Amino acid sequence: MNIIILSLLVFIILYGMLWLISNMDKKTFTGMFKFGLIISSIAAIILLILAGRYLLSIPFFAVIGTAVKRSLFNFVNLIYLYRLISVILKIARSRPNSTFGSSFTEVNEAYKILELPRNCTRQEIIKAHKKKIKKAHPDKSGNNELASKINRARDVLLQIHK
Repeated sequence: MNIIILSLLVFIILYGMLWLISNMDKKTFTGMFKFGLIISSIAAIILLILAGRYLLSIPFFAVIGTAVKRSLFNFVNLIYLYRLISVILKIARSRPNSTFGSSFTEVNEAYKILELPRNCTRQEIIKAHKKKIKKAHPDKSGNNELASKINRARDVLLQIHK
C-alpha cells in the first residue's frame, strides 16, 4: 500500500514539473536549468568529499564553471587541481597516525613533549626520546598513553629532520 502511495506522489511531482517546464519561456527555462545544474553539482561535490572521493569531484567543478560562464575550470586548471589534490592525498596517506589538519599542531606538540628546540639534530632527538621513554615506559611502571605520545613525537621529528 505504501509503495502505491509513494509512486503516486512521485508521478504527481514529475507530472507537475514537466507541466511547468513545458509552459515556461526559453529564458526562464535556461535560468532554471543552470540553477539546477549548479545546485546538483554542489551537492555531488559535497557528497563525494564526505565519501572521501576527492578526485571524483573535480569534473563537477568544471560543470559549475561552465554553468556560470567562467573559464576558471578549463582543462589545464583541472589538471593542476587534480595534481594538487592527489599530492595532498598522498601526503595524508603517508602519515596514517595523524590527521591532515593537525600537522603543525602535532609538530609543535612533538617539540614540547621531547623538550627540544626547533634547530635540534637527529642525535638530540634520539637522546631526548631515550631519556623520556625510560621514565614513561609501561614496563617501568609508566603510562601507556604517555609512552605512545613520546614515540609518536620521536617519529614526527625524525621525519622532519632527515
